[in-house]
Amino acid sequence: MAVRDERMGAFDAVMFGIEGDPLLRSGIVAVIVLESPPDRDRVVERTERLTRLFPRLRQRAVGNPLSPAPPRWETDPNFDPDYHIRWRRLPDGDDDLTGALAFAARMGEQDFDKSRPLWEIAILTGLDDGRAAVIFKIHHSVADGMGGLALSAALFDVAPDPGDLGALPPAPEPAPAGLTDRFRQAAAFEIDALAEVVTGAARSSATGAAALVRDPFGSTRTAWHTASSAAAMLAPQSEPLSPLMSGRSLACVFTVIDVPLAPLKAAADAAGVTLNVVFIAAVADAVGAYHRAHGTELPGFRVNMPISQRRPGDEAIGNHWVPARFVVPCGQTGAAERLRRLHGVVDDARTDPALGLSEIIYKALALLPAPVTERLAGMLMKGVDVAATNVPGPPVPIYLCGSRVTMMVPFAPKSGAAVNVALFTYDGTALLGVNTDPAAVPDPGEFTRYLAEAVSRYSSLAG
Repeated sequence: MAVRDERMGAFDAVMFGIEGDPLLRSGIVAVIVLESPPDRDRVVERTERLTRLFPRLRQRAVGNPLSPAPPRWETDPNFDPDYHIRWRRLPDGDDDLTGALAFAARMGEQDFDKSRPLWEIAILTGLDDGRAAVIFKIHHSVADGMGGLALSAALFDVAPDPGDLGALPPAPEPAPAGLTDRFRQAAAFEIDALAEVVTGAARSSATGAAALVRDPFGSTRTAWHTASSAAAMLAPQSEPLSPLMSGRSLACVFTVIDVPLAPLKAAADAAGVTLNVVFIAAVADAVGAYHRAHGTELPGFRVNMPISQRRPGDEAIGNHWVPARFVVPCGQTGAAERLRRLHGVVDDARTDPALGLSEIIYKALALLPAPVTERLAGMLMKGVDVAATNVPGPPVPIYLCGSRVTMMVPFAPKSGAAVNVALFTYDGTALLGVNTDPAAVPDPGEFTRYLAEAVSRYSSLAG
């Protein structure tokens, strides 16, 4: 079965292209702990089924160094599933969750082989109490957090034995474009994308002009607000606000916090806010407490938070989000008061009118030469202190090849930030995957303790 090759979308292309700077690598890592090692043959069969259901997992990114057009996704003629699935046994002494997280962090630090499809799985056996762990790593250009969850759903079941899954879908067949076709398609893409950027800007201007006729004062105020927001979004901010968490490196340390979900949701309901606001408040508490413990009072820190744009029917592959970058106050205050303040801050970030311009901006970035895109993206991303993301997971227990999943937690890429904290909910538990740069936070365990204390504090609000 020949699968239609296609050009990367603008968001996907930018996430792929910025990796000329290693500090902006964008691999997403998920750590899945199982009650027992999964059956090896079933893992191979389910992974094969996964790559046939989602042929993007058999495709590699093929670029043209002479064109600014984004790379194409083309079915890998040398696709080898054995390369992407590795079985490892943790050594004695490192056979607990800490050892599995350390393995996952090292796996997260490594770059992908760009001549192959951009994903890999490691199955770790030998954990204490007979457990196992599965480390799933995927490039951000393939899917975002929600898309990655949808992709991985094809691996999981809601019962230990799902029964007959039916015949395997046919495997996609490679159909690479020739050199002439590549140049022709790249030129066509550049012309179309440039026209879309221009017409998108013109459409926005025409809409603004029509609104100006209907409501001169209101439209002028809205235009000013949008222009100000866009200027803030594009303003180069390559220096973080925190004087303590300013170092950056390729290293990362993974830590996990898990707490019951119900008290956090009850606290959000009692305060009239969302779970996401409670999450951001706990992160703000932790950042403020960490700085005060080191003799610094930090008024606020810069956050990068993805805003999902997914709609029913959207494909699992690709990115469907826009980045919101804003300052979160972290001065010392009570938990209830912080929630009240952050409710407005987070709401303003989610409804920022400049977010509507993100698609045009990213399409323009995708047209630029890779070094220019990398430089501009670095100026926008390296001034972020903390990245934070929130992904809802399965509300019921799930199984992987007959083994029950006891924990599932994602670790989002730092992408220039000192820390990236990902909130994931699974089977009544709230799990926070903390990806920390030790050059910014020399003792990641200390920061994690402050975050755990903050989460516990907010959990107690409902009581």
